[in-house]
Formats: sequence, C-alpha cells, structure tokens
Amino acid sequence: MGKKLKFVDLSAMHHLIDGLTFKVSRCAEVLDSSLIELNKKTKIPATIVKWNQKGMNPALFPSLPIDGRLIIEVTQTFNKNTGKTLHACTVLNKKDEAQSAPVVFFIMKSFALDIPMRLEIPLRALLKGRGSLNGTYSVYLHGLFADNGEEFVYYGITRRGWNKRFMEHVTASTRDQSKRLFPRKLGDLISARAAEMNNVSDSRPKLSGIITALCAVGLSEDQAMDAEEYLVDKYSLSSKYGKGLNMIPGGYEGVRSLHKLSIQTGPDSIDTESREELLDRYLHDHPRIGVPNPGVAEKWNDPGYAEAVICGRENRLTADQVREIRYLSALGYPADKIQEKVGAIDNGQVQRVLDRRTYSRIN
Repeated sequence: MGKKLKFVDLSAMHHLIDGLTFKVSRCAEVLDSSLIELNKKTKIPATIVKWNQKGMNPALFPSLPIDGRLIIEVTQTFNKNTGKTLHACTVLNKKDEAQSAPVVFFIMKSFALDIPMRLEIPLRALLKGRGSLNGTYSVYLHGLFADNGEEFVYYGITRRGWNKRFMEHVTASTRDQSKRLFPRKLGDLISARAAEMNNVSDSRPKLSGIITALCAVGLSEDQAMDAEEYLVDKYSLSSKYGKGLNMIPGGYEGVRSLHKLSIQTGPDSIDTESREELLDRYLHDHPRIGVPNPGVAEKWNDPGYAEAVICGRENRLTADQVREIRYLSALGYPADKIQEKVGAIDNGQVQRVLDRRTYSRIN
C-alpha cells in the first residue's frame, strides 16, 4: 500500500503516463513530496487544486507568486552498480520561457536509439480536485528532432492513452507501408539513426530526440475537435508548413475533408489516428495520388477566396480571429473573455461564431 498523496491524483498519473518505463506510483510519490515542500513556500499546489475544484475555468486561472514558469522535472534512472531504480524530482523556475502555465517534464531516454525523450504534462492535470479523465479526450503534440536542426510537428487527439497510439505510429513507421507523413518521417529518422549506431553510412537526417506535449486533457469531443482544428491549422498542416506532418485539417474540418474525397467516416472517426488511417487506405487505393507534398490537403485547403470575401470588410473578424475564438472556447473561456482576447466587437459576435451562424466557411 503506497503512502497517501496530498496533491497528486494517482488515477490521473496512471491515465496519462501508463505504458512508459516509469513506475507510476513511485513517480507520484516523489512529485507529491516536492509539491508539499513547494506549497510551504508558495501555496501554488493548493491554489491550483482549489481552481480545479471550482470548475477549471481558464479565464479564472489564479495569478501565481512566481516570476517565470514553474517547471518540475521527474526522472527515473537505473543504477547498474546497485541494481536499483532511482527516482528524483527537481523544481525549476525558468524565466526565459514563452509559456507560463506550470508543467511537469517526465525525462526519459530511448535505450534502443540512445536519444533523449520528454513528456510534458500541465501540472494542473496531475493534481487533485478535477473529475476522472476516463472517457475524455486529450490533445497532444509530437515533436521530432533531427540531428541537422530540423523539427517536425504533429498534433492529434485521442480518448485512449496517447502512448498506445504513439507506439502504433512507431510500428507503422518500421513495419507497415504507410503513406501517411508522420509514420513515414518517423521511420526515415529512426532508420537513419539505427544505421548511424551500426556504423553504416547514411546521409539522411537522424532522429536526435522526441518531445510529446499534452496540450490539453479532460476535454469533451467538441472541445478536443475545435482545439485540434485550431492547432493543426496554425502549426502543422502539411500543405501550409514544410515541417508539419498532419496531412488533413484537424477536428470536424478533417472529417468534412475526408467526405470531399468520398471517404466514408463513422462514429469512430473522432480520434486523429482513425481519420488518417482512412486516408491511408484511400492513398493505397489511389496510388497515382502518391504521398502529398506539401500534402493531399491541397485538394481542400484553398482558403484565399472565402477569407477575402468573408473577412475583408470593415468590422469583420479575420480568419485568425475566428480560429482563435473556436480554440479559446474549446479551452473553456467564456464569450466575454474571448471577446477581450481577440478584439471582437461584442459578445454576440463571438457567440455567432461559436454557433456556426457566421464564418462557417472559415476552416
């Protein structure tokens, strides 16, 4: 029987990091011990737990007594001499971080490829006070780093453990003949790294590290789909960004995009992987299309006309404002706070966007 935890929600820890090499219960204990000490000095953990209990409204997230970003690093190492596994937790205050939300870094290493790996989880997602994560969606980011300095990004949502899906990506990258960009790029980077480790000459970029960030957890289907649509469009749609690995738009726009290719979707087509697997089968059945570069998304990613006509007049929202409204709503912001953040005319303008009564052509 493990010791009672004061701040850490053990069930949330299991939900979000099961399947990794970490011993979850021990990591929870060392994290909780560090949070107890941090709470004596700053009250930050207790403050976030209270915010969780009050409904987790992003617009009401409390101001924290810290100058910079709170980063907590959890590591697990194996001592060959003693045969024991050691767990450690380090609390850092990073003042040069662009983000401000407290986060926990789980530091790992791929022993097969001898590269660093890191999982980033918002601290609030691991603390008590919130409801169960079972049956909810997570929005995740995979960042692939190559030894030549290139960085590739892929966003997705899942209701399963994100790690299960990532291992499926790895399997697809090394065994299957997938035509999807993410497993293909991952496979190329892995095989080049494996060749390097075996002293085989290979001019391709090699995988040098992987970061997975859980951008949001505990979301409803609609919240997750809206968040993914915003993030993919802004950072990782392959037809817009050279280092983006999402072949189709995120969220419900991705489902609509599949319909435009006459690809039938069902109720299981919510998770990103399900949609891209449907696309993969389509590409196998239509080999003349080949692997999109910059992406099959070009077939439907022609926003110029719609954006110019819909957003070009006075007092109209820009396409980026529309996307940000949907994204902030997915994170739980109320209409008045969204209006303030994006510069909308009034709450009604924001609500009409959310109701899809206006700007529905903007992806």
